[in-house]
Amino acid sequence: MQLHIRDAVIDYEIVQRPVKYARLEFKDGMLRVIVPKGYGNAAAFIEKNGDWIYDKHLHLQRVIALAGEKKLEKKRADPHFYSLVENIVQRLQRELEVEVRDLNFRKMKRKWASCSSNKKLVFNRHMMYLPDNLIEYIVYHELLHLIEFKHNKRFWCLVENKYPQRKEYDLELAAYWHLIKRTFY
Repeated sequence: MQLHIRDAVIDYEIVQRPVKYARLEFKDGMLRVIVPKGYGNAAAFIEKNGDWIYDKHLHLQRVIALAGEKKLEKKRADPHFYSLVENIVQRLQRELEVEVRDLNFRKMKRKWASCSSNKKLVFNRHMMYLPDNLIEYIVYHELLHLIEFKHNKRFWCLVENKYPQRKEYDLELAAYWHLIKRTFY
């Protein structure tokens, strides 16, 4: 099915699942309207969320266009990548006056990295395909979770103190994520 919002034509599907509440998600450029079984008014739900759908659609179009301008860094070997991240972690730990208890790497399908409450960091091995400045940005982001665990206003202020261009970095990361998904999944 297709949805027309302002100047956009958006492909969508309605998916009934055993969920309590209706929700929206974009996957692979398609809008999925997920509704509880027997949900009768998906059209009203879509209309109510039209601004969000439109904004998300425009963002995805920007990400896809930017991804067309990027290339994955494929020359970096695992040992070099691990060493790079470990060095950045050590340097930023001193700068932020925080301590990491454990550092691991693995392939992750949904995020660049994670930080647990017991000070364990896990970095996505796919980060090796990113430019150094974005790798450092991700590491900094995760280390800040040792100061402020949630993505609240204080957290984003701390990020923007060092990276005033964080929204551009986030857009670049989304473009690289798009490339990685297209390349490896």
